[in-house]
Amino acid sequence: MEVNHTMKVVRSFLITCLILAIGTFIVFQGLNLVMNKDKIQENKQSANPKQTIHFLAIGDSLTKGVGDSTQNGGYVPLVANQLKETRGIDNVTTKNYGITGERSDQILKRVQQQEDLQVDIKRADIIVLSAGGNDLVQTFKKEKLKINQESFLQPEKKYKNNLSMILKKLNKQNPKAQIYVFGLYNPYDSLFPEMTEMKDILLSWNTATKLIAEENKATYFSLSSLFNGAERPTISKINKSSEKIDTSSLLYEEDLFHPNDKGYQLIANELYRAIIDHKKISD
Repeated sequence: MEVNHTMKVVRSFLITCLILAIGTFIVFQGLNLVMNKDKIQENKQSANPKQTIHFLAIGDSLTKGVGDSTQNGGYVPLVANQLKETRGIDNVTTKNYGITGERSDQILKRVQQQEDLQVDIKRADIIVLSAGGNDLVQTFKKEKLKINQESFLQPEKKYKNNLSMILKKLNKQNPKAQIYVFGLYNPYDSLFPEMTEMKDILLSWNTATKLIAEENKATYFSLSSLFNGAERPTISKINKSSEKIDTSSLLYEEDLFHPNDKGYQLIANELYRAIIDHKKISD
C-alpha cells in the first residue's frame, strides 16, 4: 500500500511539473509573438519613415511669383501645401531664389557664386528652375519688338550653354536632387495667333531645353502645353474632364505676361502630379 501511495505522489508531482512546463512554454511563446509583432511594426516604421522635403526654387520672375495676388511666391507655396497633405510626408521646407528680370547667365552666376544658395542646393530634395524668358525678352527689345528668327539664333546658343552649365553645377553639388526645368510659354498666343514666327522660336528654345534637361538627368516641365495647348486639364480637382481655357485668363492683368493666381495654381497642380509620379517610380 505504501509503494502505491509513493507512486501516486510521484505521478502527481510529474504531472504538475509537466503542466507547469507547458504553461511556461505557452507564456513564453505568447511573449515572443507580441515582441516579434512590435519589432515588425518598428521595422515597418523605420523602413517607411515620414519625410521632410526640402523644396528649392531658382530662377527669374516666374520663380519669384510675379502676378501672385498673395505675394507669397507663386507656385512654390501651392506645391508645398499639396506635398504636406501627401501620405508619408511630414514636413516641407521651401526656399525661393527667384529674382525678377534675371537672364540665364545671371542665374548661372548665382548658382556658381552665391554661398547661401549653394548651401540650399546641397540639402534640397527637389529643385525647380525657370530660366530663358528674359533672354528672349532682351532680344525682342534689341530688335525693337520685330520678330526675325535669325536674330534669336545667337541668344539661343548662349542660353543653351548657360542652361547646360547651370544643370551640371546643380548635379555636381547635389547628385541626388530631383530637378525640374520649366520650358517657356507664349503669353501672346491668344491675342496674336497669327504670330507664327514666335511659335517657331519658342518651339526651338523649348526643344533645346528639353534635350539639355534630359542630358543632365533633369525633368523637362512644359509650360507651353499648359498655357498654349488647345486642351488642358481643369484646375478643379473634382472635375477631371478637360476644358478649353483662353491663355489670357491665366495671365496677370497688369502685364498680361506673368501667370495670375489661376495660372500659378495650374502650374502647381501639374508640378505636384509630376513630383508624385516620380516618387512612385523611385519607391
